[in-house]
This record gives sequence, structure tokens and C-alpha cells, in this order.
Amino acid sequence: MTAELIREPMPIGSGGISFPPALLGFAQDATMAWLLSFDSKNTRDAYRLEIERWFGFCGETGLDPLQARKSHGDVYKRWLELQAGKPIPPKTMQRRISAVSSWYEYIADEEIIEANRFKRTRRPKVSRGHSETTALTRDEARALVAAADADHGPARLRTSAFIRVLLHTGIRIEEAISADLSALGYERGLRTLRIVGKGTKPKKRRLPVESGYALDRYLEDRARREGVEVSQLTGRIFVTDTGGRFYRSSASALATRIGRQAGIRAKVTAHVLRHTWASLAAELGADPFEIKEALDHESMDTTMGYIHSGRQLERDPSQLVASALE
Repeated sequence: MTAELIREPMPIGSGGISFPPALLGFAQDATMAWLLSFDSKNTRDAYRLEIERWFGFCGETGLDPLQARKSHGDVYKRWLELQAGKPIPPKTMQRRISAVSSWYEYIADEEIIEANRFKRTRRPKVSRGHSETTALTRDEARALVAAADADHGPARLRTSAFIRVLLHTGIRIEEAISADLSALGYERGLRTLRIVGKGTKPKKRRLPVESGYALDRYLEDRARREGVEVSQLTGRIFVTDTGGRFYRSSASALATRIGRQAGIRAKVTAHVLRHTWASLAAELGADPFEIKEALDHESMDTTMGYIHSGRQLERDPSQLVASALE
């Protein structure tokens, strides 16, 4: 199934895996099965990247990955930092070691190796509420919204709506770009958006007035350019200016570009916008349980990292955030 990848190695992140020569036959098939065992495409992509990094280390050092032990994992951590040219944040390092250990656990279950000896590799201690993502300040968030509203080109109204929806609701970028027009509705005079969250859990989110208005302007302009009524539009909510699929890479690049246009020095990503929403909602006194529900957090530990004590709690965090940024 994967032997051709040995003859034609592919670069990290290209979608294919360059297997070390020591991994043949069943070990390769088990690796692909391990990746396919994860329900989320994002998780599969992330773990594919991490196992490629590990295989790169094995290839450079001549290590047979099936003979790896704890000591090899400890050396691997230093190798990763040498490759990066700087210390790797604890949470990132923990994720990279955990991904490789997950692979070893899987092939041990498949009896390709006797046991996962890699799992004892030392990992940085990171509290469950810790996040390495930096949120924007309220002034930076306002500047980002203003830059999105002032964008140019045929897709400028989509830019305004897209940035506002992400920043005003904290939904994941994948949830935004995969949402169909049929997911839009109304409730108590407000636009609603039905999304599929983690674990394929459907949720209905009420959009703040400001983001709902920006979304309606975008859809009206899109319908005008397509020569139809808004009610006749089909497909996904967010599309390219030619009506094509709006991919995650393009959406991520859009957030970064608008961040630069807003004069924000740090790189703005979709996850930064999600983190900003949670941080601002907590700062403005939103109910932590409302924030937890919106973020799909299984535990309050992460959510409580955003909460400031001594505040009177208010509901509807999205409307709080949207109002504060106008």
C-alpha cells in the first residue's frame, strides 16, 4: 500500500509519509491505520506531521524506529530544538512527544513491537489551563475589525463578515468555512448559525447583531453578483469571490493579512481570534459556563484560565464581545 513512498520520499507536510527503510509491509499499513483511527481530519494532519518529524530524526541518526527507547526520545527533544534553532514551547513539545508515543502504543497493540518503551520519554509539565496562544487586546481586536471592514476588492464584504463571525463568536475556523447556507436561521430577531463542534456535536449559536448584519450584507452582495435572490443561494456560506470553495489555508491567510493591515505586530491566526473571544468574554464578565459551552471544552480547567474573579457574571458572551468592539 505504501512501498512507493520509500522510493519517492515526500517533504514534511506534503500529505505523504516518507517511511524509513526499516518499516516495511505491515508496519507501514499499521501506521496508515493509526492515522485513520482519528475521527478529526485536523488531528490526522497534525499526527501525520509529527510522525514524519520522528521518521526524519530516525533517518538522520540511523535509528531503526522499531528499536526506539526512552533515551532516544530524550535525544529527539534536543534534536527538535536544534532543528527549530530555538527552545520549543512546553505545550508544543508535549504534543510532539505524545503524538509519537501514540504511534508506538498503536503498533504495540498490533504486536509489531513488544511494548511502547518510548512512552517514558520525559515530557514538559503543562497545566491543563495553560495556553501558548496570545490573545489580542481589546484595542487590537477593534483595530482588526476596522481593518476587515476597510478591506478592498470584490471579497471585501466576505472579509468583514468572516472576521466578525470568528472574533464575535469564537467558533473554530473549520466550523466557519464548512458551514452551509442551510445552517443559517433566525431566533428572537437574531441570526443563528448551526455548527458541528467537536465530536460531531451540533450546536446553534446566536450571532450578535453586528456580525449578523455584516453577514447579511455579504450574502446580499454575493446574490447580486450571481444574479439571484439571497434565498436562492446554495452551498457553503463563505466562498471565494468566484464562488469556489473557501479553503482553510486561504481563510488562515486572510486572518493573517488583515492582522498586518491592522498594524498588529504578532501574527494573527484563527486560533488567536478564538482565544481573543474567550479572553474578552471573561474580561467583560461573561458566565464561565457559557464560555465553556461555546468553546466545547470538556473541562472547566481551560476555561477558568480566562476568568477573572470578583466580576458580576453576565450571559451571552458573544454579544458582550461584539458590543465592546464597536
